[in-house]
Amino acid sequence: MIINAGLYGADGLVFDLEDAVAEERKVEARYLLAQAFAEKIVPLEKSAVRINGIETEHWRKDLEEIIPAGVRIVRLPKVEYPRQIEDVCSEIGRIEEKWGIPTESVILQCIFETPLGVENAFEIGKASSRIRAYSLGSEDYCTALGVNRGRDLLALDYPRSRIASAAAAYGFMALDTVWGFLKDPEGLKEDTLRGKRLGFHGKSVIHPDQIEIVNRLYTPTEEEIAWARALLEKNDAAGGDASSLDGRMIDAPVVERARRVLINAGILE
Repeated sequence: MIINAGLYGADGLVFDLEDAVAEERKVEARYLLAQAFAEKIVPLEKSAVRINGIETEHWRKDLEEIIPAGVRIVRLPKVEYPRQIEDVCSEIGRIEEKWGIPTESVILQCIFETPLGVENAFEIGKASSRIRAYSLGSEDYCTALGVNRGRDLLALDYPRSRIASAAAAYGFMALDTVWGFLKDPEGLKEDTLRGKRLGFHGKSVIHPDQIEIVNRLYTPTEEEIAWARALLEKNDAAGGDASSLDGRMIDAPVVERARRVLINAGILE
């Protein structure tokens, strides 16, 4: 599975040392993954590793073995306090110095999985310049609230909105939670669009069959591209002072939104 992970067209890969690995196999999993990175079996530039949580005895050993092997994107689960980020970043810095790795080569993706973490998302963003992305972990969050994850998508509107807003405040990527129902493509579509409309830039998946759906829904449509082109063309023709397009007001935020549509479509850089 490690060898084949990069064959399905995903924009990024996440290898898990946390919840997907039984306690008695943590050492084995860490060793195998470090070997895969060291031997460049995986595409290093787009591969992240979710380490064990800072409340466990495993996270330091995870970092000590995977960073020298080539891991440069670390996903930290169950983030709740800025202090957790500070402790992890201090350990990462020590490892970088020990192995002669340029400072701040290793970056962080923070996963918010509890109500406390979601509430502290804005404060946590100030904890380190290593942070590049925020992500929602829905299963633990729903368990804490006593709600069932499923077609009742409203249950995640609040954490999604808060995480996406906090990420935008710091210029981080916002990556939505997985859809855990493998034989429900319609549910995946609904869930993906819900997250996109609330400000997420992408979505985690847990099966290759989910990749095409998520990529397609996050790719700008022909209608969106046509709107963005027309708006920018009219604005440029007016010397940056266009007031409306098809009855919609044009101002600086709308122009920037149009630019982002074309950037996401690969038309602008």
